[in-house]
Amino acid sequence: MKKKERFIGTCSDYTHEGLGVVKKDHDVIFVKNLLVGEEAEIEIIKVLKNYCVGRVYKMIKPSDEREEPICPVYKLCGGCSLMHMSYQAQQAFKTKRVKDTMERIGHVFFPVNDCLMDEEIYHYRNKVQVPVGEKDHRIVTGFYKPHTNDIIDNDFCFIQNEFSNEVTKYVKTLLEKYHIKPYDKVLKQGHIKHILTRYGVHTNEGMLALITYTKKVPHLHDLVNDVHNKFPSITTIIQNINPRHDNVILGDEVNVLYGPGYIHDTLLGNDYTISLKSFYQINPRQVEVLYTKAIELANLNKDDIVLDAYCGIGTIGLTLAKDVKKVYGIEVVEQAIEDAKENAKRNNIKNAEFICGDAGEVALEYKKQGIHFDVVIVDPPRKGCSELFLKQLIELSPERLVYISCNVATQARDMQLLTQYYEVKEIQPVDMFPQTTHVETVCLLSKLSEVKNHISVEVDMDEMDLTAAESKATYQEIQEWVQEKYRFHVTHLNIAQVKRKHGIIERENYNKPKSEDSRQPGCPEEKEQAIEEALKHFQMII
Repeated sequence: MKKKERFIGTCSDYTHEGLGVVKKDHDVIFVKNLLVGEEAEIEIIKVLKNYCVGRVYKMIKPSDEREEPICPVYKLCGGCSLMHMSYQAQQAFKTKRVKDTMERIGHVFFPVNDCLMDEEIYHYRNKVQVPVGEKDHRIVTGFYKPHTNDIIDNDFCFIQNEFSNEVTKYVKTLLEKYHIKPYDKVLKQGHIKHILTRYGVHTNEGMLALITYTKKVPHLHDLVNDVHNKFPSITTIIQNINPRHDNVILGDEVNVLYGPGYIHDTLLGNDYTISLKSFYQINPRQVEVLYTKAIELANLNKDDIVLDAYCGIGTIGLTLAKDVKKVYGIEVVEQAIEDAKENAKRNNIKNAEFICGDAGEVALEYKKQGIHFDVVIVDPPRKGCSELFLKQLIELSPERLVYISCNVATQARDMQLLTQYYEVKEIQPVDMFPQTTHVETVCLLSKLSEVKNHISVEVDMDEMDLTAAESKATYQEIQEWVQEKYRFHVTHLNIAQVKRKHGIIERENYNKPKSEDSRQPGCPEEKEQAIEEALKHFQMII
């Protein structure tokens, strides 16, 4: 297809970013703000090697699932991407996204539960970091237009909590009042980079952090006094100095301008100290749904010893501590571990131990100490578990593994390895971020027994002509069938191994080792089962 070409097409699927997928002949076109089933006149705006990008030129047949976005800058801002989709359709999208990713990346073919959705779909974020810029000689605050450094000026975001909206808007007026200049990425000058707010929904305690390019900021203390007088609920104000020129938001130096430097909030009955750099889940309502589900899946008892890897400030481990014998928490961020220890003291929890370090290295030390974990709960960052940690996790060999993830792609990647040693028992998506494509997933895995289960197939040799059976499907036909149904590749060797297992005699020396002591890789269990299904499909086995 060519740029500016128009055609009429129907959306058949979504990308993981929520773009509509339209197919025309051999071309695939991704279209923003187009729903499955909708028919539209589409204009090509970009032609790439493997796909095209289009826009809706004219809507012909809208979907019943289409909703009018309530945000006036929705089409420009990059903060949300699904506001044009009903919440029921968002549930279907997120459930399918998890299923497709597990199958495509992790080769995990297991039923995925319907995504657990939020009861309130707006104003759920308890942490906001808003970039500050200048446009036409006036200060702008908002979020970046996708794939650009252009800030879409907006004083009210529908997914941020109202406290953050009010505080950010007021600080913006103070920057104008005191002539405090935003940081300019091109000129590398100015003062303010971001306005960050955190809010404890159960305690009504607020935090304001000003991320600055320079340590000295004119009228900074005047600004602090004005904010404190305007918002009594703000219990701490912080300056974070970040002299870097990249996209990293927080710097290393922290200057507490007012209050203790942290706020508190409660989660499932425990009280938590939250500092500027503490990891604390964004959606306070849904995090309780997520953690409750994770603890339910863990099926804990009073004698269990639990490892909470990538523990952050200890929220998961401290929540389940009352149900188990001992909890060990690992986190690489030193401040988070200090917060976790303080949170254990605040809640009088004495059976939880927290250590700062790489999850893989600390897990290895625990193994050397002879500590056996009945349950391991992991909640890694977006990049997933480290290779070292996964290796040590397999060595630790817990009976049950609960894997929580904010990035199903890296979770699926890790599952591809873990499912060689563990059996998937449940996959539960949770919507932590309504109106966006993000989805949190919690998976339960149970350790496989030493003697793996095999499919037993009884064959009556008198009734089955083995030569005829072998000829029913070629190797290529079996490969194509598996690829189509399971979306992964099997080799001729894999097929030969499974055929021999079921008594389908190969031609002499075909795919056989050249010597008796030669070692060939065994066929993975997942591929073996897929090939067996193919053999049944082609009536080569019963």
